[in-house]
Amino acid sequence: MNNSPPHPQRPKVGVGVMLRRGEFVLLGKRLRGPGAGTFGWAGGHLEFGETPEGCAIREVAEETGLVITEEMLLPICASNTMAYGSHYIDIEFRCELLNGEPRVMEPDKLESWAWYPIGALPEPMFEAATMTLQAMQRGAWWTAPQNSSGGSI
Repeated sequence: MNNSPPHPQRPKVGVGVMLRRGEFVLLGKRLRGPGAGTFGWAGGHLEFGETPEGCAIREVAEETGLVITEEMLLPICASNTMAYGSHYIDIEFRCELLNGEPRVMEPDKLESWAWYPIGALPEPMFEAATMTLQAMQRGAWWTAPQNSSGGSI
């Protein structure tokens, strides 16, 4: 008989990649999972033993069919994301993409990919993407969820 206490829930680690082409951002509309119906960039779960950069490269290939390299990745921020009944520490990168067009590689998870002007992004945005954009506007490397009065939780 196992009398050990149950393991507490712990945050997961997510990695996102804002693919840019000049003033345009590649966004996909999520069909299911956390944030279904929102727009966000390529990303996913960090696997055990994987670097954040390795995860970014893998997720971009798995979701878009595009090939990026570690040298192309610029760190944007990390965020403490509590949304959609989940808790993630998200690591976000930016990657300037000069050529290639995305393909929907996971049609059960994603409706479409499209390039949007950075100043006219569609709504609703995936929470981690929203927090990243807010951090970029503030010039911050860390962002935390906001409470109802506007302060950090």
